[in-house]
Amino acid sequence: MCVNGFVGTRVLIAVLCVALATTACSQGPAPKPSAATSDSAPPPVVSPLGNSDPMELRVERIGVRSSLVALGLDQQGAVQMPPANEGMQAGWYQTQPQQWIIVGRIESNKARGVFYRLNDLAEGDLLEVSKKDGSVARFTVTHTERIIRDDFFAEAVARDKDEQGLRLITCGTRDNVIVHAAPSQ
Repeated sequence: MCVNGFVGTRVLIAVLCVALATTACSQGPAPKPSAATSDSAPPPVVSPLGNSDPMELRVERIGVRSSLVALGLDQQGAVQMPPANEGMQAGWYQTQPQQWIIVGRIESNKARGVFYRLNDLAEGDLLEVSKKDGSVARFTVTHTERIIRDDFFAEAVARDKDEQGLRLITCGTRDNVIVHAAPSQ
């Protein structure tokens, strides 16, 4: 017999370690981790516009989060505006295969609109667009410009046809702001 069970405890631990090692070694290779299926997993990130419609715009820097409504062209061929009575609503239109514009009001009914602070964006700021397929397209601001309202959309849409990415455009004021953004890497 052993004193105070010291030797017995050591033997028991050794037997358990051998049993554990034998069991672990006979299991074959460890299973490969599977993709997370939790609802908390972030949506896939996609840089190109792809074929899925944009559903929501987020611009953290200026506090913008807006659902997006599809816009068409009016009788003159200009992009329609979001409804005047819904100043916090932005709308989108695809001008080229790899180019979207998102239009929003600066103000509506004497209240701030969704793009009230659009002029505060600067080169390098991040824009995110959630798409119908659940992916997120990320864009980085490349530059901002102001254009006088006369013939605004004809000029804004006709220029830079090969420019891939996103343009945020204000409407409803004397001058319009255009923010150009390229797909983020």
